[in-house]
Amino acid sequence: MTSPSPENISDATAASEYVMSDMDMAYVIVVMITSVLSTVGCVLIIGLHVAYRPLRTTGRGMLVQLSVADLLTALGNLMGVLWDSAILHRNMAYCETHSALTIFSSIASFLWTLTIGFSLYLAIVHNRPHVTRKFWNPIWLVCWGIPTAVTTAALASRVLGYDLNLHQASWCWIDPKAELNVMWNFLTGKAWELAAYFVTVFLYTVVRITILRHQSRTDILERHSRRNNLNDANTKLLFVPLVFIVMRLWGTVRFLLGLIDYVYASSPNASWIVPLQGIGDTAQGIGNFVMDFFLTRDVRRRLTSCCRDAHDARADHLPNHRPSAYSGTVRETTARTERACPQDCYTPEDSARGKGSTDPVNNLFFVSLTS
Repeated sequence: MTSPSPENISDATAASEYVMSDMDMAYVIVVMITSVLSTVGCVLIIGLHVAYRPLRTTGRGMLVQLSVADLLTALGNLMGVLWDSAILHRNMAYCETHSALTIFSSIASFLWTLTIGFSLYLAIVHNRPHVTRKFWNPIWLVCWGIPTAVTTAALASRVLGYDLNLHQASWCWIDPKAELNVMWNFLTGKAWELAAYFVTVFLYTVVRITILRHQSRTDILERHSRRNNLNDANTKLLFVPLVFIVMRLWGTVRFLLGLIDYVYASSPNASWIVPLQGIGDTAQGIGNFVMDFFLTRDVRRRLTSCCRDAHDARADHLPNHRPSAYSGTVRETTARTERACPQDCYTPEDSARGKGSTDPVNNLFFVSLTS
């Protein structure tokens, strides 16, 4: 075993002398709370997909894959705020582990976000709603294979680490002393993130324009009957890229500040952006769950019905309890709704039979998260 170099000794000394400020403590608390909420949101999305067969469409399958990536990101960021603790003493092996996890999950999250955007684009603009389902296995391999390859290369090149010159709390990523560290910064996250920003905005803009054009060409009677569906679609289409960009923007701003003015970015004057990055990089899971719950009627109905059933089950064990007729009505209504499907609605069975439509709004509700 080789003896530590003077540079490593000075790094260890700097790490041991680091004292967390009130701003750093606020950052740690905020990230921990956001990580827990995001983890819960991702678990609920995945659990709904597993528990309810009618929700297992291709569109929701992509959302589940995105939720798995966001769940790993939340756990990785939670590990990141813990490595400053007195227990871990900034252990570098732990630092490299959590850095590898967040690199892997972040790239996967960017790729699945792009996949959802491309799926909507192909379904609505080019009338090809079944492409994602047809090529699901190759898409899955690409979206998880690329992050695996990049993370493995970073680990093998021993470029993971921490910037000890920072005067604010932060998690591990790329060691600034590593050779070609800027290239690794882009390769392990920022290049994928910036590409996702621009491509996502472009795709969703084209999709939205296509829907609005279809709405303007629809005759008056049909337009009136389908106006609510179009409004719901437009709301969700706006929300998907908005969540992604608003959440991830602050980490990108901090990174660009570091490239332009490293002295300022590493000084206490830049501490204002640290909590914003901590929330944004971690909160996409809870953001997607909020979108999924409040903007998707089927998900909202199933969760509320499940909560009512649990409440009724507990109440049945109470003395002198009379069963509520309302709860039975809710269950019967839910069952009838699950058996029914509007004419303009697509089901997983329709997809298996290759049923298609020339209507971009139908294709939207087939492939999007509302399916």
